Amino acid sequence: MKRSASLVILTLLGVVLTAATYEARQPRPEIHGIERVADNLYLLSNPPPPAEQSMLTGGNTVAFVTTFGVVLVDTKLEGYGQDILDLVATVTDKPVTTIINTHTHFDHSGSNTEFPDTVEFVAHENTRAQMARATCQPVTNCDAFKGENAKYLPTTTVTGRKSLFDGEDRVDLYYFGRGHTDGDTFVVFPAARTVHTGDMFQRLSLPFIDVANGNGSAVEFGSTLMRAVDGINNVDTVIAGHHTVTVSWDDFVNFSGFFNDVLAKAKQGMATGQTVEQVVNAYVKPDRFSDFQAPSRGVTTLVQNIYNESQ
Repeated sequence: MKRSASLVILTLLGVVLTAATYEARQPRPEIHGIERVADNLYLLSNPPPPAEQSMLTGGNTVAFVTTFGVVLVDTKLEGYGQDILDLVATVTDKPVTTIINTHTHFDHSGSNTEFPDTVEFVAHENTRAQMARATCQPVTNCDAFKGENAKYLPTTTVTGRKSLFDGEDRVDLYYFGRGHTDGDTFVVFPAARTVHTGDMFQRLSLPFIDVANGNGSAVEFGSTLMRAVDGINNVDTVIAGHHTVTVSWDDFVNFSGFFNDVLAKAKQGMATGQTVEQVVNAYVKPDRFSDFQAPSRGVTTLVQNIYNESQ
């Protein structure tokens, strides 16, 4: 009996070790590369589709080469700091001097602590507050900034609009309200006529909204998008939070319309006493938004969040 039990334990242990060894041997996803978007502006993206690969390294990172150093927007998942530095080094020998986080999530701030502590970190004041929380859901990434790593918390914060640097180096930061989180910052590079939207525009599909931490808002998301459409000018190119290629400003404008169409139908359903299921079953995506994906599960999650938040 003891011999049988020992064999079972050894067998199970072997299975666990084999699985762990297999997992350890799996190649770590690589950043797709560094692609020039405009003069001195580069995109470090995920591998191209299939769609399941679009989160492999985290959100899109942007490198902006200025006269004094490199400004990064977002740092992907944990473990990609050196990869980012190595790719940046292929286009410039200037050091990274500034890192702007579009929001707090682990797939956008995951490698913050892997850069020199001489870097200036910039984010919305609500993002800093989320990063500094005593406890949080893993997606918020607050555990990464505890103890000695508190030195990586943003030292420069944004409330509404803020400009960094001058001339061709200028970077404009905008905050229009709650949406994906409560601290989503749009980062505009005027000289390149380009904006990084963070996860207020993740890809050509319905967004993920951080309701677990109580800081995102499905209801306010739509009005935040409309304020961004009205408030950002002279932009042609859009870098979405996770889309593997750049898109146009018109795509962002259409995304605002796409989202607000679902929001309006959910509100109308609530007003007429419909259930979430009834709203979802009745939803028909307008032809003008044919470029955007609206799977039933995504529509259900969004409508449910709108109902929950409105009660």
